[in-house]
Amino acid sequence: MGRYMKRVTIKDVAATAGVSPATVSRVFSNESNVSPAIAAKVRAAAEKLEYRPNAMARSLIHARSDLIALVVGHLNNPFDAQLVEHLSKKLDAQGKRLLVVPADYGENAPAALVALDYQVDGIILAAGHLSKHASEKFVQLGVPVILYGREVHTQGVDCVIADNMSGAGQVGALFQRHGVKEAIFLRHTRDTFSDDERGRGFAEALGSEVTCHEIKSTADEARNAIVSALTKYPDVNGVFCANDLLAFGAVEAAVQCGKRVPEDLMIAGFDDIQMSASPFYDLTTVRQSAKEIATWIVERLIQRLDSPDLAVTIKRLPANLISRGTTPLTSAFGGLLKQAERDEND
Repeated sequence: MGRYMKRVTIKDVAATAGVSPATVSRVFSNESNVSPAIAAKVRAAAEKLEYRPNAMARSLIHARSDLIALVVGHLNNPFDAQLVEHLSKKLDAQGKRLLVVPADYGENAPAALVALDYQVDGIILAAGHLSKHASEKFVQLGVPVILYGREVHTQGVDCVIADNMSGAGQVGALFQRHGVKEAIFLRHTRDTFSDDERGRGFAEALGSEVTCHEIKSTADEARNAIVSALTKYPDVNGVFCANDLLAFGAVEAAVQCGKRVPEDLMIAGFDDIQMSASPFYDLTTVRQSAKEIATWIVERLIQRLDSPDLAVTIKRLPANLISRGTTPLTSAFGGLLKQAERDEND
């Protein structure tokens, strides 16, 4: 049966290098009052023993942990996973590390406050359901806050969000040009700021009847909801979904109901995740860039860490329509349906 190795401490490094623990601490704190020869000796001992400095202990000395907390809801949307990846890379380039903290859905999300237990230097709130009150709690405790996915107007909280109204409005205008008279907007059941804006922008641009359907989150739930809706409202000829994951379910529902896409039913999503361009879904969607969002967040966070009294910024990033086969164009998806019909007739 294997045995755990004893963790190497600063005292072990000091004993191997023949110096005091205080000297080892100064070396790994990059203090200038240690001679190059002694520093090299300490680092060689540390490498030999495979010692890793305790980042949390250093943070107590320097009042900076170099940890940035990302407070998120569920990561079942691939767009959120992309955002986490880009944030991690951008922060790493700045010498900082990302700490992911799951947050319960709810008005104040008290579970998010666990981020403060790690003495983080800053907080990124990437959960569009979190309230203004939740973000204010972090500010009151002296931690810089960047809020993604929701716009609030409160001192100390910078916000970045896609231009949801414009993006969804482009979908509504496209549907309107191609004769959509009855449409469905499929969104999440929870109070999500971006869903509210996307639904409003779509309805205003479409200018005709829109029925709102709410589900929790998954493509399977979306498929079932759209199958039920198409049965109840047979004249519906357009479906706009709050994100691409829900739109995939709508595309699958069209197959299940024997609807031709886009001839009988136009479908669009929001995000432009990688699978949206696949030959099966060929999804018309609104593109927002996870990389661009992450870049703005990290740049703004570094600015605020250096200058805490900066004026608050509300940043709206472009959201542009990407037309594919689920709206009137040459449709790879429509071709798959036609091939299935030919196979059935054969």
